[in-house]
Amino acid sequence: METPGISSSMPDIAVASLYQRNLVTRHTGRAVRLSIEGLVSELGATSLTVLDFGDVAVIDFSCADEVVAKLVLRAVDEVSAESEHFFVFKGVAQHHVDPMDSALKRRGLAAAAEGPEGEPFLIGDIEPVASRLWLAVCEAGHACLDDLAPALGMEQGDCGRLLDRMCARRLLRRDGQAYHSLFYTFAEAERAGNGRGTTGPDAPDGAPPSARE
Repeated sequence: METPGISSSMPDIAVASLYQRNLVTRHTGRAVRLSIEGLVSELGATSLTVLDFGDVAVIDFSCADEVVAKLVLRAVDEVSAESEHFFVFKGVAQHHVDPMDSALKRRGLAAAAEGPEGEPFLIGDIEPVASRLWLAVCEAGHACLDDLAPALGMEQGDCGRLLDRMCARRLLRRDGQAYHSLFYTFAEAERAGNGRGTTGPDAPDGAPPSARE
C-alpha cells in the first residue's frame, strides 16, 4: 500500500555490492534479497540502501523480480509514519535494464538507478512527465514546489501531487517543503557520518523462502 511521503530525519545508509557475476534463477535471487533485507533490518527507521550492480555480468527476469522488484515493493508497501526505506540501484548497464524494467513494470513499480558513468535514470512503470520532474530534482539535488512547477511549466497543484506520488513510490525523499533526490540524500547522509560501510550479500544454498512471496 502506498502512502504519501513523510518528512524524515537523515537516513542511515549502506552500500551492498553484488559480487555474484551471474544473478540467475529465482532461488539465487531470493537468497540475495533475504541477505539485503537482513542488512536493512540493522539500519535505522529511515534508511537508504545502494545496490551496486557493477560486478554483475548477467541478471535474468526471475532474479530481477526477486532482488529488485520485491525490495522496492517492500519499501513502498511497508511504511508507517515513523519509517521510510529507500533503494537505489547503481552501476546499472544496458544489459541489466531490460529484466529489471520488466520485473518492475509487471508489479507497477519504479526505481531510481544510476548508470556506469553516474547518469541518473528511472526504470519501471513511470510516465514521461514524472521522469522529467524527477530528473529536475536530481539536477538540483533538492528543490521546492515553488521552484519546480514554473521551471517545468506545470500547474502547482499537479506538480505537487506528482512530487508527493514519487515520494510515496520511494523515488524521492521529502523533508519539510523540499524534495530531495536519493543521490543527494546519500551524499548528505555520508557527510553526516550516517554510513554503515560497504557489504556484500551472501547467497547461501537452501535459503528459506520469504514470507513476501
